[in-house]
Order: sequence, then C-alpha cells, then structure tokens
Amino acid sequence: MAAWQRVIGLFRRRLNKTDRQLAESYLDEAGLFLFNQMSYADQKHAVTVARYLLSEKVDTSGANMSLLIQGALLHDVGKVKGEISWWNRIRVGLIRRYLPRLRDKRAKRGEKGLGHALYVDLHHPDRGAYMAQSLGVDPSVVFLIRHHHDDAKEPATIELALLQSADAKN
Repeated sequence: MAAWQRVIGLFRRRLNKTDRQLAESYLDEAGLFLFNQMSYADQKHAVTVARYLLSEKVDTSGANMSLLIQGALLHDVGKVKGEISWWNRIRVGLIRRYLPRLRDKRAKRGEKGLGHALYVDLHHPDRGAYMAQSLGVDPSVVFLIRHHHDDAKEPATIELALLQSADAKN
C-alpha cells in the first residue's frame, strides 16, 4: 500500500462491507474480537495483506490457507486502536524505515507520546501473540503473529515466509 494511502487511512473510521466480510469469513469470535481492537489503518493493512495472499500474484501451494489468512488478518493485533495518535503513527513509520536504531533506543514502555509509540511498534508481535494466546487463538496463528517481523534467513514455515513477504510488500 502506498504511503499516502496509509496516511489517508488514519482518518477513516471503518472497513467497507467486502473487507469486513473477508475478516468475518476467516476469523472466529476470538479472532474478530482482536481484529476489532485494531485501528482502521491496521485493519485495512491486514485485509490488504490477506487479499494479496489470496491473489494469483502469490504462489501459496503447500500453505495452509486458512492459517495463513488468519495470520495475515491478525499479525498486527499488538497495535491497539487509540494507543498511538495519528501524528505519532506517521513519525513511527518514518523512524522505522529510515532510523531503525533510533526506534530501538527511544522505545520506552510506560512513557507517553513518541517513546510509547515506538515501544508499541517494536514490541507489537509479542504483545499481539500474548493477546491471541490469552484468548485461545490457534497456536499456529499465534506463532505467525509472534514471528512476522523476525529476520530469520530460513522462516520456520511456508506460512511465515509468505506472511513476511506479503507484509513487507503491503
């Protein structure tokens, strides 16, 4: 997704009907609860990643598609709606892309403003995995959530490799 589309998405409120139906068709009650805790921008990103994985652009042969799409829809649940202001979300995106060491240095739990926003961005995979596990989400989906930003040269599963690739492109 283009950067400007993500910025515009910060001001929208809810998904359109077809995007909502996609989430509802793959997620159970616990998954939908988590999905609904994300901001519109994060929900839209998750749906975009899921749609990309469902498209003909990606060779998903050998992958468990249900698991993969659930992982795509929930991979950013550690970013809870309302926790980060729209202004800090933009700043975090720029810092993550251009100054990653600064993100690591300035991320502070319990701080307000940018420090907290950087903390959430840095730790959202573990936070999201914890929330999903606490609600009884399939352990394989929890694994995808926890490891979707890992730098491993050889991803542990085909689903993880596909999710990481799709997340990076969208």
